[in-house]
Amino acid sequence: MAEGGADRLVGIARLAAESGRLEAKREVEYFDLPARRYLTRCDSPRVPFRWTVNPYRGCEFACRYCYARYTHEFMELSGGPEFERKIYAKQWSAEAFRRELARVPKSESIAIGTATDPYQPAERRYGVTRKMLEVLATGRGYRIWITTKSDLVARDAALLAEIGRKNQVWVHLTVTTMETALARLLEPMAPRPDLRMEAVRKLRGAGVAVSVITAPVLPLINDSEESLEAVAAAAKGAGALSWGGNE
Repeated sequence: MAEGGADRLVGIARLAAESGRLEAKREVEYFDLPARRYLTRCDSPRVPFRWTVNPYRGCEFACRYCYARYTHEFMELSGGPEFERKIYAKQWSAEAFRRELARVPKSESIAIGTATDPYQPAERRYGVTRKMLEVLATGRGYRIWITTKSDLVARDAALLAEIGRKNQVWVHLTVTTMETALARLLEPMAPRPDLRMEAVRKLRGAGVAVSVITAPVLPLINDSEESLEAVAAAAKGAGALSWGGNE
């Protein structure tokens, strides 16, 4: 950014411009993003949750159909390649997260991973998602949903099971197709479908509630009866408690 450019920015764009670079790998750059808050209230009647949590901004999985790319534009970045290659890890404060959680009514759901994948490769390096779960594990009565395409979620099987003993927690694994070649076209950097199903099996083995979601269902791409039935059968075989699809 040109000298003095950051002075003209406000809000999240200014925070992004002032973020310190952490490291770079395979054309992906990682930045340390100051976090003004972790929880965002969502009042839309179209979704079944009231609060959202996104540990990262941007997503390395590079899904062709991603609806969240526009969120990078709030930081004066593009929703194209920069969404996939400039990943912002939120600076972590357990105490700040606890204070925010204290204001959440226990009757309201918290969705983790609505505009990013909480288990994308950055999570292996920075562990923001796991740190959030460790705080949630100290609470009681929360309703938590986690949505991911990554088999890395199985790393936290024991922790999620611990959370589930005092809270309601569901993990939603997104699997758009069981065809590896098609999945590679749609989600170039996401784990293979069979690895995601193996994560379902591991989570269920730990007693974690898991569902498989086929989303989006794309006309003439993954909407055939054969394709959908293949995902449903694999989900059942892995022990998923439910399977569903939407556009």
